[in-house]
Amino acid sequence: MTIQLKTTRAVVSSGLLITSLLVIPPPATAATNLALNRPATGSAACASTEGPEKAVNGSTTGGNSDKWCSAASTRYLQVDLGTSASVTGFAIAHAGAGGEPVTYNTRAFSIQLSTDGTTWATAVTVTDNTANTTTHPITATSARYAKLVVTTPTQSTDQAARIYEFEVLGTSSGDPGGGSIAVFDHIPQFGIYTSEDPAGYTPPAGVLMWNRGTEFARKLTDAEKALIGDDLRARVTYHAQCDNYDRIGTVFYVAVPKGTTPTAATPRVTLQDFITPFSNYWRGTKANYTFPDTDLGPYAGALADPEKDVYLGIGGGSNPYRGDPCDSHGELTPEFRAIGFKYSLSLISSSRLTARDHDVTGMISGVRETTNSITAGPVRHTATGNRGDIALVIAGYGSAAGGEEYSSTTVTVSVNGTRAGSFSTAVDCASLEQYSPDGNPGIFRNNTTSNPRSWCPGGVIPSRYFPTGDIAGKDVSVTIGIGRQVPYVGDSGYRTSVSLLER
Repeated sequence: MTIQLKTTRAVVSSGLLITSLLVIPPPATAATNLALNRPATGSAACASTEGPEKAVNGSTTGGNSDKWCSAASTRYLQVDLGTSASVTGFAIAHAGAGGEPVTYNTRAFSIQLSTDGTTWATAVTVTDNTANTTTHPITATSARYAKLVVTTPTQSTDQAARIYEFEVLGTSSGDPGGGSIAVFDHIPQFGIYTSEDPAGYTPPAGVLMWNRGTEFARKLTDAEKALIGDDLRARVTYHAQCDNYDRIGTVFYVAVPKGTTPTAATPRVTLQDFITPFSNYWRGTKANYTFPDTDLGPYAGALADPEKDVYLGIGGGSNPYRGDPCDSHGELTPEFRAIGFKYSLSLISSSRLTARDHDVTGMISGVRETTNSITAGPVRHTATGNRGDIALVIAGYGSAAGGEEYSSTTVTVSVNGTRAGSFSTAVDCASLEQYSPDGNPGIFRNNTTSNPRSWCPGGVIPSRYFPTGDIAGKDVSVTIGIGRQVPYVGDSGYRTSVSLLER
């Protein structure tokens, strides 16, 4: 996204022209947004979902979580362009551009440039902005780093800076590698309790639909694989519709021999599990929610493997039901009512891929386990260094009173009988309450004391990694220990995914 603006009325502010602005189409020779999907850092974020990466993701439409927000005493956002560039200007989408009140638009700020990230020169100073979006042309300047420093964050006494997009415009003298892959755009999630494929729906060209419209997968092209870099990450956006409950979602991949088409039963590797927020189609900016980026660097080589066809998938399904938000809208078509919500998925890199062992073996993927000792494997390996890492994605589910959803515990991981590590499943959901306008607020409170939780609506289930140690001449077995009494209450269980990443 490049914000192009036309001046219609100008006033003087600190030597710059601040304007009343109209959006116009970009000219064919428009400068490149050098900050797009580049590594970004900044002062402490207001919430884990509002980190600096959100200001360089090319989007302003993902709701309140699609911005960088900081209420630190010194508020700054810094972007590494990856290589020396000729910077000719900047464009900023403030709070109003993301659908928030214009009183939250940044009032005063400066933009600085640097060739080394240490010595900075101020290129732009603004003291009385009120506009939703602003552009700031400058004389071409060589730089690798750009920094936005916010001095007065809003038009009021509110102290939080809110930046939906920070663009650095110009031309680069080199290609730092990487890029963005739009895997799915608003792919629907149909009901998990149906027994037939969705009526009247045809997936987009090249997209496989599995399990009655609750899972979708498509093959990465060779050109897309070439955009995968060492710092690969996944970005999932939730688009609310009829189902306003918290549901389990998952991102996965399937690698098959060239020319082979996988099925829903083909072994897969789980990359990320996540939980949808409580929201619906009519919730304005909160109808869309972008999850925190997930680090997929450990899988980058496998996803870019030139010797296999790699399919990226997303799914989990929804539960549109009588009494949901769509029931109060009689004008809706049956096709709309059949969809709980939709997902968009992008893969993003900002560096090149270095040579590495490509092999990843899925040992368990998305299995509901109901015992407190889980065994995965044994599996053979081809790790040239005779070492690897075990990737584990696990959380407790079950909403009955006393269910594992309302608990936290210690999980231990052992590889071939030797303990590799442990961790607590406890989470604090407080920062995510704001993204669930339809949810029970009590879910998000006192999670570290009287109201323990295994996961949060609107949260990501983290992947955790444990070294295998020396596996020369050995098959690999993994044992997961769960520190909870069994049998679990009601339909409780631990959704578990285990993979072996060779190195």
